[in-house]
Amino acid sequence: MKKLLILLLISQFTILFSQKNIKMYNERKGDSISFYVDNKDIYPVSLVFNGQPETENLKKPELFKTTQVIPGNAVKYRVTYFVVNDRTKGWSIRKMPGYKSYLGDITIKDYDKNYQYDLPYKKGESYLMYQGYNGTFSHQNENSLDFTMPEGTEVLAAREGMVIEVVQSNNRSCPTRDCAPFGNYISILHPDGTIAQYYHLKQNGAKVKIGDTVIKSQPIALSGNTGWSKGPHLHFNVYISNPTAEKFRTTLKTLFRTGDGSKAEFLEEKKTYLREY
Repeated sequence: MKKLLILLLISQFTILFSQKNIKMYNERKGDSISFYVDNKDIYPVSLVFNGQPETENLKKPELFKTTQVIPGNAVKYRVTYFVVNDRTKGWSIRKMPGYKSYLGDITIKDYDKNYQYDLPYKKGESYLMYQGYNGTFSHQNENSLDFTMPEGTEVLAAREGMVIEVVQSNNRSCPTRDCAPFGNYISILHPDGTIAQYYHLKQNGAKVKIGDTVIKSQPIALSGNTGWSKGPHLHFNVYISNPTAEKFRTTLKTLFRTGDGSKAEFLEEKKTYLREY
């Protein structure tokens, strides 16, 4: 009876701690109980558990890791398992730790800091860097860039990768934080695990869909003026997920090829950048 009660409690754990596109469940086979995760997203998701399991008469053959990265499209990814110590005695799982999930791999340290990005617009075009890193309007403590850009301008991928987010249904903007949730955007996961975001896109202006693989300088969207915005522009940033940082991410400075593409530099506020390649 005790074993049946414990299995019911484990089933409740699955319901209580399931999050969008993440399903955790358990299976018992003989004297072992395994906990698995299915990740329905196409990108990796990091789980951070808030402690260690508490058990009675069960051993953990492997160290329980409080941070675990679940691959994209993972099915039955084992996060831990237990084995009964003494078959003649009762056993229990008194407590399983809860967790929080984060988009991407939070363990990344060795991303490509010297990668040279392409300017996110076509050859022959030039745009003003209206707001740069740590800007006073909306970029406080952020390494983000705002290109002043007419609505409907074709936006190109600054780097190759996989499209993991597309939001394009919004058609609202205002110059205050109240409108932040109404920005259209595309997120692209790069080969080194960093993620680029292209924001304030035109309603229904996406040219790609979730799961697409894009190449550098491929058209991905039309620029717009949605969300928290004073006027038409393209917001660009690259980040890695970080559970201890503000907004749970760390934005990164990025080198861009400018002019004819022969040199790369960090873009500066109030300067205009021509793309000739």
